[in-house]
Amino acid sequence: MNWNLIADILSLVLLIPGAVFVFSAAVGVVRFRDTMSRVHAITKPQTTGLILIILGASIHVTGSEEFSVSERGDLGMLLLLVIFALMTSPVTAQRLGRISRREGLYGEPEDLSLNEAPAERPGRKRGEISRRIERRTGSTPGA
Repeated sequence: MNWNLIADILSLVLLIPGAVFVFSAAVGVVRFRDTMSRVHAITKPQTTGLILIILGASIHVTGSEEFSVSERGDLGMLLLLVIFALMTSPVTAQRLGRISRREGLYGEPEDLSLNEAPAERPGRKRGEISRRIERRTGSTPGA
């Protein structure tokens, strides 16, 4: 067995589960009813699948006989894609979850657990905590 065959098999072993993860993320977005489940479905398996696919593609590129200087730039671009996905996916999920929670878009009340149910008392207005801190300490928070 030569290096090209081993690289092809290894890249295939990474590409297939990566594609399954990405497909399961797409099915989860369509299948799940509430926003929080959809956010979970789109972030976790999507990022894992993307990393597996990019890792399989990079092994395939390095294992080819025509691997040259121009392909090294392609590997750098793949590395940047992984870094970008790992940096933006958690932030996006947090923002979507926070907005859906604030707007009440997180599902039917009978489907929610006790911790996810909306509060019975009205929430604090923006700036109320900052004003309390100012009154206690006499200075603005973060100054």
